[in-house]
Amino acid sequence: MTVDGPGGLEIASLQRRALASAIDGAVLVLPAALAAGGGVWLYMTYRDRRSGEEDPRFDFAERLPFRHLAEPRWRFAMWALAAPIEIRLRNWRSPGARAMGLRRVDARTGGPVSVRSAVIRNAVDTASQELYRLVQRPFQARLSERHRAVQAELRELRRTRGDDDDAQQRASIKEVYRRHNLRPWSSCARGLLGGVPKYLPAFWSARHQSLPDRVAGIVVVVDRDA
Repeated sequence: MTVDGPGGLEIASLQRRALASAIDGAVLVLPAALAAGGGVWLYMTYRDRRSGEEDPRFDFAERLPFRHLAEPRWRFAMWALAAPIEIRLRNWRSPGARAMGLRRVDARTGGPVSVRSAVIRNAVDTASQELYRLVQRPFQARLSERHRAVQAELRELRRTRGDDDDAQQRASIKEVYRRHNLRPWSSCARGLLGGVPKYLPAFWSARHQSLPDRVAGIVVVVDRDA
């Protein structure tokens, strides 16, 4: 059932927005992730060869570049750089939005999103992310301890079983991670769960607004002129 938006505009359905997000993922996110992953792999391969690392599969997490960007001071610096850009591009339409005929508008007037609304949305989005990190801090601390224990065992494996063939080394590494109950995709799953409180309200909101959009007074509509 279509719900009328501001100025008689048609509210975009969740299915239409999901398709737009899928297009953005394929056009923007996936290539960026592949490029970033390829850059990290090339950097680590080059550094391993320069340093004479015996087996680059060990101590992988400890040798990742830019791992310190998760620290609060670096998060604040990245937010300070990204927030003005996000606010400046408040009415920019992504490839997915253009393909599906969507745009963000002011929930009261149906006009372009104002700077005030964009600032509020960014603040709510950032605050929700920091609140989720605060809630996750005890779990993250325990996870970090387990990772340190795993890295210590992997270093010991490299020292004592460095002559094993590749299959034996892979089996040993898997056994270490299994014993400590660490899964490669657990961090990604927790990151996805962090977005649930923000976007879950869109399922029962009459205008399908996420929490940041609801507070900022922004709504996604179908652009019939697209």
